[in-house]
Amino acid sequence: MKIEFLKPRFAGPRFDQHTLPVEVARDLAAYEELVVEVAKHLYIQAHEGRQRVPKGFEKEFSLHLERLDGGSAMPLLSWVAAAGLLLPGGGHGPFFEQARDVIAECVRAAADDQLLPAAFPKHLLDYFNTLGRSLRDDESVDLARDAAPARAVLTPERRKKLVLAAQKTYLREVERAGLIDEVDWAKQTFRLRLDDGSTVIAPFSPANETLVRQAAGVARTRVTLRGVGVFDASDELQKVSATEHLEISQNHALSVQFEALANVKDGWMEGVGKAPAQADTEWLANQLLISFPADIPFPFTCLTPDGGVFLEWTLGAWIVSAEIPFPDRRCELQATNTNTGETIDEERALNNAADFAAVYAFARRFV
Repeated sequence: MKIEFLKPRFAGPRFDQHTLPVEVARDLAAYEELVVEVAKHLYIQAHEGRQRVPKGFEKEFSLHLERLDGGSAMPLLSWVAAAGLLLPGGGHGPFFEQARDVIAECVRAAADDQLLPAAFPKHLLDYFNTLGRSLRDDESVDLARDAAPARAVLTPERRKKLVLAAQKTYLREVERAGLIDEVDWAKQTFRLRLDDGSTVIAPFSPANETLVRQAAGVARTRVTLRGVGVFDASDELQKVSATEHLEISQNHALSVQFEALANVKDGWMEGVGKAPAQADTEWLANQLLISFPADIPFPFTCLTPDGGVFLEWTLGAWIVSAEIPFPDRRCELQATNTNTGETIDEERALNNAADFAAVYAFARRFV
């Protein structure tokens, strides 16, 4: 048997198509756990002298996602009885229903800066570190049942307020990028140096060890981390408690220059200037990013008026350039001494790795 328990209302741009992102499932799982824990507390409060709930109490409650209704995204959570157990609403059912309403009251209190309801145990506020963590700044979820006289809208700010009512830090999704400058292999953590010079310690799993080894200590490799961060009341990141995804970008500063070129359109130079074909710039970028040597500085990169790519280095008294006139796969090299006027010209095909190595060797002569 099953009965309708709650139909939370998710609101925000991601829910406008009446769909529910998979990552929201952890919010719903955390909600189910919180209902059980609050119900336990209510049962013990109602039975003076008891220290624990009866055996099998938790098994009486199980939420199932029955369907997804429109109006943003509203998953119907039904209370389903396992075989051989009491039907929903019987046995200790009222305590689970009371728990649902107490949780809604708790969220309302956070919205109105009121004290927490007396029936809600303060130590369970930690569940809001997970419940609602997938919500973005422009999103919310209403945890009030349909018959409730008032809404119970949980937002990222209200979630933060609830957690900080019981402790000094709270958890939220985090994305940071920087360089891995130190690894503790025994503790499976690394230190990520961010663009502003600050650092943060983050853990990594065995699944990410290969990526960490590739990036550790490599100054030109940028790492983007997505995971769970520990923040204080001022929203200052204290540490990363979980790393869920790592992505590395080799020769990142050069990659950024090519990303900018990819956005250029025809007429980029005062109404004239041809934009190269995307396939050509992607080909060149891929070749350079996987092979660019560490002993040569990155060039300044720009487009030529006829749709080619121009690379230029200033190496002391020498200005070295490499022009690739797309769609041709070749390179026109030139080095000019600004003191003497001496000029050296060469031309190379760009068919394979050896040809790119020859381009690097040409620039290296003037480093």
